[in-house]
Amino acid sequence: MKLSSFEEIIKLQFNAYMMITIKGIVRYRRKQRTKRLEHEALFCEIPEIKQNNQGNYDRYSFEFSVFQVWNFSIKVSDEKLGTALRKLSEKQRNYILLCYFQDMRDREIAELYHVSRSSVSCTRNRGLQKLQTLMNERK
Repeated sequence: MKLSSFEEIIKLQFNAYMMITIKGIVRYRRKQRTKRLEHEALFCEIPEIKQNNQGNYDRYSFEFSVFQVWNFSIKVSDEKLGTALRKLSEKQRNYILLCYFQDMRDREIAELYHVSRSSVSCTRNRGLQKLQTLMNERK
């Protein structure tokens, strides 16, 4: 069956549109590949010194101290800091851990413990002073 001239024109337009689309996709993929190759490097091309610096370090549970505050598990990797924190009162330790490891403000901590903000601030500051003396003793 022979196509009418209108159908022939539509077919040619569709073919032209498809060719333009395919060329655009091919161009995009080539650009994408060249950008990726600029950032990638083969292991055989990397000097041995850099390869040694790229290693992964495993962290085991005995390498850090874990403190449970509310529903947070806070891990402290510094051994001296972990032992000094254990010597603080529970309230001081919790306020310090929530403030510095969970980035909570005094107001938020006060709402958790149902105390005033100034109470949290004073307790935390006394704990920090005690922590500083404990850390200096251990040196």
